[in-house]
Amino acid sequence: MELVPVRCRIPELLVRRANMEPPTSPIKINQQWLADSIDMSKQQLSDYINLRRKNMRLQKAHLIAYYLDCLVDDLYVMEWR
Repeated sequence: MELVPVRCRIPELLVRRANMEPPTSPIKINQQWLADSIDMSKQQLSDYINLRRKNMRLQKAHLIAYYLDCLVDDLYVMEWR
């Protein structure tokens, strides 16, 4: 058996993070903002979100969790298979 990601929660965490910003904030919280913040292409981030790439470096996962104000474990729904 192995633990595999079955669903990415980054999109819903982005929405939650965007709702934390004041309405007058000039920052638009979206995938492009996150990709720019962690020095990753939007396509690469999209690949992680859509489970087309499986092995995200732990450093990138920690950066994503930092910018989304969550834990690394919150980024994916995992399942034993």
